[in-house]
Amino acid sequence: MPNLHQPTQASCAGDTVDHTTRAKIIEATAVLLGKTCRHAVSIRDIAREAGANSALVSYYFGGKEQLYGAVVAEQFTAYEREVVPFFTAEGDVRKNLRAACCAIADFHKKRPFWLTLYLRELTNPSACYETVIKPCINNASQQAAAMIQTGIDQGVLRAGLNPLFVVQSLIALVNYQFINQRILRDLHLEPLDQADKYITFALDMVLSFIVSEK
Repeated sequence: MPNLHQPTQASCAGDTVDHTTRAKIIEATAVLLGKTCRHAVSIRDIAREAGANSALVSYYFGGKEQLYGAVVAEQFTAYEREVVPFFTAEGDVRKNLRAACCAIADFHKKRPFWLTLYLRELTNPSACYETVIKPCINNASQQAAAMIQTGIDQGVLRAGLNPLFVVQSLIALVNYQFINQRILRDLHLEPLDQADKYITFALDMVLSFIVSEK
């Protein structure tokens, strides 16, 4: 796989990269991929959404598959930058859990297509699954589990908890709120417009079970 963060070898010597145009193409592709699968998205669709010449897609990325790889890499790099640092073992684990859940929610609000890409890769993986997604999720899971384990070691959380079970439960509860956005909207169900209140409720529910009674 080519370097996803640089122009392909199709670029001529001396050419400069218009990072604004390149970023617009990646953003436009992410938006379109949030609505349909990558095989149904054409270069023309991407160029139209980005307001760019379709020839620039090949110029910057080499083709649609390489562009898809660049989109996935950008999205999961953003997750590592904007979410994973909140999985910290320093300080009060209860405050850290709240901050992490809020960070995940804020990330999904800014990047509503991230979950679509992630779920598609889980069910129908591309080459990006091994090279981008697995390393990112493995790192996030290990850091989050270490945060929980520290809380157990400090006696704040109950002894005998499986840290990964706690992590999976909390992240699943937060993610499911955003996975459900369409059906919540179409059926006029709460908490479509009360995501923050729902996340507080879900976190309080989990904490009531995992916090030590000492």
